[in-house]
Amino acid sequence: MRIDLDFLKSFINVDIPQDEVKELLASLGIEVAEIHESNDSTAFTVEITPNRPDWLSHLGIAREIHARLPGTPLNLPDFKDPGTSVGEAGEVVEIEIESAADCGRYTGCIVNDVEPKSSPISTQRLFNSLDLRPINHVVDASNHVLMAMGHPIHMFDLDLLEGRRIVVRRARPGERLRLLDEREVELETEDLVIADAQRPVALAGIMGGAASGVTSSTRRVFIESAWFDPVRVRRTARRLGLQTDASYRFERGADITATPRALAMALDLIRAWSGKPLNASGYRDVYPAPSKPVEVELPADFPSQYTGIAISHQDAAGILQRLQFKVDTTDPGLWRVSVPGFRVDIACKQDLVEEIVRIYGYDRIPATMPRTVNPVFNPAPMRNLRLKLARHLVAKGYHQTLHYSFHALEDNLAMAEKGAVAEDFIALRNPLGRDYAIMRNSLIPGLLRATVLNANQGAPLVKLFETGKRFWVSSGRDFHEEETLAVTAWGEHVPVSWRNSKPAEMDFFVFRAEMETLLHRIIPEFSLEQTELPWLRKGCAFSIRVEDRILGWMGYLDEKLTRSAGLDTALPALEMGLDSLTLERRIEHFRPWNRLPMVKRDLSVFIPGGVVYADLEKAINLYRPDELESYHLFDYYMDKGETGSVKISLAMSFCYRHPERTLTGEEVNRMHAELTESLVKALKLEPRA
Repeated sequence: MRIDLDFLKSFINVDIPQDEVKELLASLGIEVAEIHESNDSTAFTVEITPNRPDWLSHLGIAREIHARLPGTPLNLPDFKDPGTSVGEAGEVVEIEIESAADCGRYTGCIVNDVEPKSSPISTQRLFNSLDLRPINHVVDASNHVLMAMGHPIHMFDLDLLEGRRIVVRRARPGERLRLLDEREVELETEDLVIADAQRPVALAGIMGGAASGVTSSTRRVFIESAWFDPVRVRRTARRLGLQTDASYRFERGADITATPRALAMALDLIRAWSGKPLNASGYRDVYPAPSKPVEVELPADFPSQYTGIAISHQDAAGILQRLQFKVDTTDPGLWRVSVPGFRVDIACKQDLVEEIVRIYGYDRIPATMPRTVNPVFNPAPMRNLRLKLARHLVAKGYHQTLHYSFHALEDNLAMAEKGAVAEDFIALRNPLGRDYAIMRNSLIPGLLRATVLNANQGAPLVKLFETGKRFWVSSGRDFHEEETLAVTAWGEHVPVSWRNSKPAEMDFFVFRAEMETLLHRIIPEFSLEQTELPWLRKGCAFSIRVEDRILGWMGYLDEKLTRSAGLDTALPALEMGLDSLTLERRIEHFRPWNRLPMVKRDLSVFIPGGVVYADLEKAINLYRPDELESYHLFDYYMDKGETGSVKISLAMSFCYRHPERTLTGEEVNRMHAELTESLVKALKLEPRA
């Protein structure tokens, strides 16, 4: 919407530079997107939020400036009641409203003996500044009213209305209407139209029809000033692809109390621009269900209590009154505030406080830290869990992603058990497209596509994760959803440098170590068990088990899956559910660094067939002495004998340290020997020299 600076000053005597006007409007919440300057005018293009239709006029903007600058008077037009100045006598147009919900009020009258001509030069200059096209002084009067007070009105050629009758109704099947822009539209039964005795003559709240428009030969005019249902106007305008100055305002909520005032302003303009007495008659104001003014109770101390700043009662009441709210302070402690009809966004006392603070000045609110901690604040456990996971992964070099919760059917089939069909998934009724038709059963396809995209752009290392919902259907067509974590890693784990001529690629062992570190932060005890899943490579597929529950899986994605996505190398991945995990709200205490010396002992053994490293870890944790601080595998060797037998050798290092004193060599030898003996007996290991 455009605002002409000179026209704005006709409503409020503000004499400040245009840059200051721009800053003033911005402080009120009205963004100036662009300034248009010419030899004789300056106009602002302003961005108006949908909840403030009262700003869609020069008078509405002037009202806001007056509220901020109370010493600057507001020049309100002197409206004469058409019911008194015009009267109901003489020739009339009968008005019928079929539904008060569609049309809450319809005001109109007849103007005789008009001779359409050019508007005054000042008006034409104003319209050029506002990017409007001057037509004639009758039609221009309606646009002038629209720009001045924000209420759309429409002019009909009375002699082209059949039966001297106006009917506000829904369109009937098969009806068509040729609009003022010469476009012919096919109407639907949900469209609201203005009809005469025989046919539709206008789209209510959007655009008039060509068959009843004002032309140079028009001599009698019927002026319409009405209120139409915003939802009805919006639906029709969207369906037909029409956005007019009228629909832009009606669909945001017009002022139902303004219809007589808008009509009065139009009559005054036509009289002034015609240069002769106005011959008007047949005033009608059809108001089937008069609306009651919205009244809000506002405790006088509530603005200060709600905002935490000292706003005097006088300042608060004065701001509301300058915004044209009526404030009844009969009870000093509890005000009754009547909301003007143009403020369709006000419904409660919090809305009133927002208005008070907005005009009072957000910059006057001091920035202070809260003095106390909210004792009833209880963060959601899942939110804490997601944050803890994200912080850990980001610290490890992973990037968080966000994808749609729906994707293609092929993506779900790729991450489902063998034999799955489309009916096993949750389909959308109105999908954005084929690639967004199914609620996802896994987060991995999104990470896979993002990995390929970044790899194709030359990224050397792509480490991604996402937390979000996955969805599935159980027997009986029950729908389920679960908060899920998915992680993938690809690329050069150790890049090329002067120290190494070849990069070290991210493999499953590096990925597994990072994921186990992550899991240890959120799960006290877990185990990885080999399994088989259709989307994972055989031999490198593990389930994540906690007690008797399987939380998820980890492994290399199947080559068919990665190659179909455009990735030639293996991709380690993890996916696990989070709903069954909760974080304990515990205080973490600082543990001082152990300055005492550490003692190392090694162990080399042959392991029998059927024993895996996870079994060895379990046994170590079962038999470990308190002084065993850590252990790690540093050598692995597989020896294939001539007979085809396979012997696997492992070499491990054990670190012992006491928290309060230095261990002796004899103590360490004894503890290590006891641990070794327990491991050999439990797993039938063969010590190696």
